[in-house]
Amino acid sequence: MQKFLSSIWFKCITCLLLIVLISGGLLSVLNDVLAVSSKERTDRAIKKIYGVEMANSLIYDSENENKFDYGFGVINTIYEVNDDTNRYLLFKSTGNEGYKNGTITVWISVLVDGEKFDIDKVVLDSFTKQTLMSKLTGDYYKNFEFKDVTKAYKEGKDFTTNNNTEEFSNPISGATYSANAGNNAVNAVIKYLGEN
Repeated sequence: MQKFLSSIWFKCITCLLLIVLISGGLLSVLNDVLAVSSKERTDRAIKKIYGVEMANSLIYDSENENKFDYGFGVINTIYEVNDDTNRYLLFKSTGNEGYKNGTITVWISVLVDGEKFDIDKVVLDSFTKQTLMSKLTGDYYKNFEFKDVTKAYKEGKDFTTNNNTEEFSNPISGATYSANAGNNAVNAVIKYLGEN
């Protein structure tokens, strides 16, 4: 036994065990210290979208209930966001039916003015299987802005990739299927606001 305790193998095993224990302890401590809460992640996203910190409250979260899945798009979360003069509804929405059945998730800010809803901003959050989405400029997302969502729903319109002169046309040359998923994320918000 004494021969084993003084062997190189025992020293190597002991050294490795010490490294594992110390690393595990450091990871546990750092995980607690550096953890980012859900609220803090939301506040960071809102600051990225609006450029400033704004008061917000969660209205809907699909992790607790999943009732706004329209097939072509899903509403993930809804926040009410306020500044000194305006009230916004901020949606995190995922559009389906993209290239190779991929998805695109976007943040959609909707300005609330009485009974009228206008799309204020659309910001890319993430995408799967949509490699061309990373190359799209802000022009694709700007095309959604300042559109009257209430009018779109009442007239039965939604965003399409068909290249026409309609107000709700948003095609992208060479990335039509990817654009389709982005359009569907916004269309889910239009459907939600029209029905609720």
